[in-house]
Amino acid sequence: MNRKRLADLFFPPRCAVCDTVLPFGEEGICRDCSVRLPYVEEPRCFGCGRTVENEEEEFCGDCVRKKHLFLRGYPVLWYVPPVSDAMAALKYHGRAEYASFYGGLIADRFADQWKELMPDVLVPVPVHPHRLRKRGYNQAALIADAISGKTGIPVNERILVRGTDTVAQKKLSREERALNLRSAFRPGPEKPPATVLLVDDIFTTGATADACTEVLLRAGAERVYVTTVCC
Repeated sequence: MNRKRLADLFFPPRCAVCDTVLPFGEEGICRDCSVRLPYVEEPRCFGCGRTVENEEEEFCGDCVRKKHLFLRGYPVLWYVPPVSDAMAALKYHGRAEYASFYGGLIADRFADQWKELMPDVLVPVPVHPHRLRKRGYNQAALIADAISGKTGIPVNERILVRGTDTVAQKKLSREERALNLRSAFRPGPEKPPATVLLVDDIFTTGATADACTEVLLRAGAERVYVTTVCC
């Protein structure tokens, strides 16, 4: 018996959606959750990537009202229970192992589309060092690592850094989110390449993605795309 199977006996893996213990030898998510994942389906908005009502509708209402700085978003799931609960567990309750499943899900969904974009690098949305020490990991970086493992696109956490420890975005309105993120990010010690794929866990108003994109463009990136687990 190899080390992983031995570890599974004592610390059995849990479903990355509902958190139930998986049968011995299985990993990722349970069979019930595999058939009820709330995928963001086609046709998609050419801006944020959310589903639109018909193919003639290029942009959703939000993207018509507010043009984003990034070129296009690639979310894979809707932010609804039980996925929203799983994101909270990943982000706040130590379930770092969930990131591998969700990053792999993103890669499986979009790898073929990204071949046309030819992104040079995956840049995870950074967290402030204070939060990183408290949480022990950056969930966006773990998701990016999983995407990289399936696509071969390298991850670089030295291109974009967090300069300010901001208030949690979920507590704020759309206007407050934008104000909260001003000066929150700054260029890292390494210059971005031409095409950057920004990685995060959740896309809501796009304020975080736009704030990061602004910094990346000013630092020398030519094109920025965004992918997230949820929207």
